[in-house]
Amino acid sequence: MSSYADELLDDFGDDFGEEQGNDDDFFTDEGLANGAQVDTEMGEARDEDHVNEDADMVDEEAAAAGEDEAEAKAKIEKMNLGAVRDVRTVAGLMKTLKPVLEKIAHYEKQPAQSVDSVGNVEDHPEYHLLTQSNSLSTQIDNEIALVHKFIRDHYSVRFPELETLITNPLEYAKVVACLGNGPMDSDSIKALLESTNNILGASLKKVLDGPSLMIVTVEATTSKGQAMPEEELQRVVQACEMVISLDEAKKTLTQYVQSRMNVFAPNLTALIGSLTAAQLLNQAGGLTGLSKAPACNLPAWGSKKQNSSALATNVGIRQQGFIFQAPIIREVPSDLKKQAMKMFANKIVMCARTDCFHQFRDGSEGERLRDECLDRLDKLQAKPNAKGARALPAPDDKPSRKRGGRRARKAKEATAMTELRKAQNRVAFGKEEKEVGYGVGDSTKGMGMIGQRDDGRLRATQIDQRTRAKLSAKSKGWGGTTSIGGASSSLRSLTGGGAGNISLASKGLRTSGVGTSLGGGATAGTVSSLAFTPMQGLELVDPRAMAESKKRKAEED
Repeated sequence: MSSYADELLDDFGDDFGEEQGNDDDFFTDEGLANGAQVDTEMGEARDEDHVNEDADMVDEEAAAAGEDEAEAKAKIEKMNLGAVRDVRTVAGLMKTLKPVLEKIAHYEKQPAQSVDSVGNVEDHPEYHLLTQSNSLSTQIDNEIALVHKFIRDHYSVRFPELETLITNPLEYAKVVACLGNGPMDSDSIKALLESTNNILGASLKKVLDGPSLMIVTVEATTSKGQAMPEEELQRVVQACEMVISLDEAKKTLTQYVQSRMNVFAPNLTALIGSLTAAQLLNQAGGLTGLSKAPACNLPAWGSKKQNSSALATNVGIRQQGFIFQAPIIREVPSDLKKQAMKMFANKIVMCARTDCFHQFRDGSEGERLRDECLDRLDKLQAKPNAKGARALPAPDDKPSRKRGGRRARKAKEATAMTELRKAQNRVAFGKEEKEVGYGVGDSTKGMGMIGQRDDGRLRATQIDQRTRAKLSAKSKGWGGTTSIGGASSSLRSLTGGGAGNISLASKGLRTSGVGTSLGGGATAGTVSSLAFTPMQGLELVDPRAMAESKKRKAEED
């Protein structure tokens, strides 16, 4: 008796069989016709879904490639290859490169064929070799680093200080090939520098520059290394040959890719350069994949993701991929590189679509788009135009609305020019103007016609009561004014002539003890016996002398 789970499995099996049968029927003549019709109806919807899926996959692959490269170098440094006898057991990329290099040599002998006759660019046999060459050129760096680690681990027995002096893997391999196991004392090192008996066929002076050669020579004479066995030396020399061969293979692949990019993607090459174009094609999986990729994802392709939390995150440009490393982007100022990358990313997709449909095979469209981007960048870098003098606003001839009424008129009268100010603004003809202040120039101020009696006016200057200084209601106790002030009032009070001219109000707090002392017989504290006269200046007042002088004048009369 079958269980419920077995029945479900049988149902799934029946459904799968029906689907498989339907798939088999699809390859008949009727099925192909119906399938073509269905594909025509649903083509647009599937293309949109595939574009989004491809874009996400490309971003994940780009990030994974950056992580894999960094992790690969870190793993290589942690390896201990001193016990490895043959370098070919750990580095096998050269086996893959040999047939590719043979194909490249075969196609380089033939003239470049036009792809106009081919329906799809990716169907051309040389196009696959192009993408494969570009992919292998990116793997050669890791292979060189691996062989470099092998040489360091084995040659450290003879010259342990050399790996700290020469850090470039290619130069290190060449120096090891030149030095070998030869004597490194002070006498024989000079002959070793001139020797060409090595796999390079060149002396050490041609491999290194002057400063590096001097440092290596000095350290070689003081090195504590020991001589290597002949078998071990042959393994090291074989590894050095592999490093040199890998470097030459990388140059060959790069030159081939750059030379063939003008044939398969002329517009893309004219826009961004052959090397960057080849990297983008390899990352996208072909010209068709690049034409379907969203332009916003292109700047992130080839960027190396930093996983360390200790590194700074406030960098100016995070997406430093293939487009960022392009020669045309390097020439752009740092503050405009983001905008330049966005502009070129849009144009790259346009050029990829143009090359995919075999249009503008001379690359004129790519050059035109490149000029547009450069013109746009020039405008962004141009200085703004100098602002001219700003025109004044149009005058408003309408009379301003002012408040009227009694209160407004009183306020205007209080701030109007007084007669005293008008007199100060006038100057008498032929008379010296009186000045107040100290010194000369701006420290003094002219008085004008103030105090001038003989000014020729028929009417004396009147005090305008409207502009007169007034006391507030709280200060009314000060009373009125007096024409006699200071010591003169005190002197006249003694003679009895000034009491009638002083008028003080008998109200307020300040009147207590003031009015009575001036008008009464008691002597106030302000009374003085000094007098200031224009004849002798300061004089002492003697009442007896004044009485005698008056008596003498009366007798004479």
